[in-house]
Amino acid sequence: MTTARPRPPCAGAASGRPAPAPGQQTPALRPTPEVAAARCDPGLPPAGPRIGRPHPVSALADRVSDLYVRLGFDVVRLPLLEHEEDNFDLLGYPPDHPTRTRLTFFPAPGIVLRSHASSGILGVLRRAAPGPARALLVATCFRNELASPYSTPQFTQIDGVVVQPDLGLPDLVGLFDTLVAGLFGPEHPRWLRRGRQPYNAPGFALDIACPRCADGCDECSGRGRVEIAAGGVLRDEVLTAGGYRAGHLMGLSFGCSLERLLRLRHGIDDIRELLVNDTRVLEQFD
Repeated sequence: MTTARPRPPCAGAASGRPAPAPGQQTPALRPTPEVAAARCDPGLPPAGPRIGRPHPVSALADRVSDLYVRLGFDVVRLPLLEHEEDNFDLLGYPPDHPTRTRLTFFPAPGIVLRSHASSGILGVLRRAAPGPARALLVATCFRNELASPYSTPQFTQIDGVVVQPDLGLPDLVGLFDTLVAGLFGPEHPRWLRRGRQPYNAPGFALDIACPRCADGCDECSGRGRVEIAAGGVLRDEVLTAGGYRAGHLMGLSFGCSLERLLRLRHGIDDIRELLVNDTRVLEQFD
């Protein structure tokens, strides 16, 4: 003999509404206007997950890397931390240099958050010495400064390094031309002028015609041209620290900020927008 299981209470009883009398039909529940408006058409395909895309900075890093991979460069992604000696001492930075004394984070004694991609040059040289080296370094860098429309405490730098026989300044010009032609077009005006970096002698800076104006604006301070990169001939002391015999090979280096290039190529007014991760901003980039 089986015992009938008790029936669960009806929905009306569970919700506090009186149960309908025998033979009386349960009143239909009508959705609120908000619920009705939110209902989707069941005949449409499901929305599914949104397809992502690379961040604009990462996409530009890949594009610049492609320009130099064609020239035989190896792309090296640098870690966030670096030894203070490689970041400053062996590159020729004096103890009182402002980048070292005011702008660098020291998470541990002798260890820094990488303040420039050039600090990875020595690691590349040590792995390649005494043979030739050709590498493009990509690094997330940090500096202890307030964010502004023109700079942020976190930024991305690329730095190229070449060591081989029979190098000269025309080769450095050609490396700069590759960058300008690949990002701004082969006919975009450019100028090379003397610059200064502790690890280069001589050092140079690369200017291009301001992409945002014809004869002067706030971006170029009325000059009609803006600096986008720097580079030069590696000092013998740097080559020696990297394991090379001074005077036997010549080295070149060049570098730039990717956020700076994005600002100029796309007319971004405030570079801080690139760190917010607002999809309304990021989806505007190809």
